[in-house]
Amino acid sequence: MKIMTLDDEIVMEIDENFLIETNKKILLREKKRTGKKVYIEIIPQNLARVFPKVSEYGTSGNIEQDLIQKAAAIMAAIPWTQAFFDGNRRTSIIAAGTFLRDNGYDLDISPEEENTELREMLSEIKKHQHDLDPTIMKQLFLYISKRVNKYEPKT
Repeated sequence: MKIMTLDDEIVMEIDENFLIETNKKILLREKKRTGKKVYIEIIPQNLARVFPKVSEYGTSGNIEQDLIQKAAAIMAAIPWTQAFFDGNRRTSIIAAGTFLRDNGYDLDISPEEENTELREMLSEIKKHQHDLDPTIMKQLFLYISKRVNKYEPKT
């Protein structure tokens, strides 16, 4: 799917199947790493709400701003809808990073300390049942905008 903007187009290559496969890989890796039982289960009615919610964001016509808003929406919508039984936040972070990479940007998140801040925002977002909380979305947008860089292929 391609999303047209005034200046350019945003490529949306991630879809429900990508999210399902990503979630499965994350949980199987967790099982292998920890030996703990994992629950690989999709909640179809919740997964179906992710992309309609994402489509509400990133419509300004400013390509970079729209990319960041859509990445924030991807990152927030998965844990907000609870699309999976487990691994929603991890799946959302990988999906948003993949979306940005598909559009020529890298999301630079350090594995430990900064990730804690992000995981707290994503935990908070799922507490708001009616819609994505605008205050948290602004925080998430700012968080991503500070950590996104134009992708430079290594030569």
